[in-house]
Amino acid sequence: VKPVFRPKRPVAYGSLQLVEEELDRLEKRGIITPVTYSEWAAPIVVVRKADKSVRICGDYSTGLNDVLEPHQYPLPTADEIFASLAGGQVYSILDMRDAYLLLNVAEPSRKYLTVNTHRGLYQYNRVPFGIKPAPGAFQQVIDTALAGLPGVKAYLDDIIVTGRTIEEHKRNLEEVLRRLQKFGLRLKLEKCKFFERSVKYL
Repeated sequence: VKPVFRPKRPVAYGSLQLVEEELDRLEKRGIITPVTYSEWAAPIVVVRKADKSVRICGDYSTGLNDVLEPHQYPLPTADEIFASLAGGQVYSILDMRDAYLLLNVAEPSRKYLTVNTHRGLYQYNRVPFGIKPAPGAFQQVIDTALAGLPGVKAYLDDIIVTGRTIEEHKRNLEEVLRRLQKFGLRLKLEKCKFFERSVKYL
């Protein structure tokens, strides 16, 4: 396969400081590493989130995704999710922080995930947003983490927990939190909702 190296794209001035801060955060956490050379590189896409922060994604549609296969693992349908939660009276919604970025990438594969930014080249050490296999791979991880738990369903990084009573819901929620901790999966607490009588999901 012939490597694809794409040029960097300009970052909008209004987003520049946020992008700088996000690159610093990702590097400090070991999610990305600066590199001086790469045969592969994708430009970045900057996504503004509802809380005014930014998400940096590699635009792997420019080359890498053309040679990747999706991770063949089924995502749950809305019907499956709601059927499994039938009878629930109390709900919690859990939103995961940096979901894909919690998954390590094998060292030999990291060179393919290089992104080209206004600050130079960075190689991803964790699974980035934007690569074709990411959704199926993450769904398999979260399904494995939550396997066998009652009143729980996940669609990618959004988890819904229910129970017929407050006591049952509390037990289910505590077990989910234990599992997430065991698997090293973290939550974005400011986006979570707990002990609600009704919620919007999906």
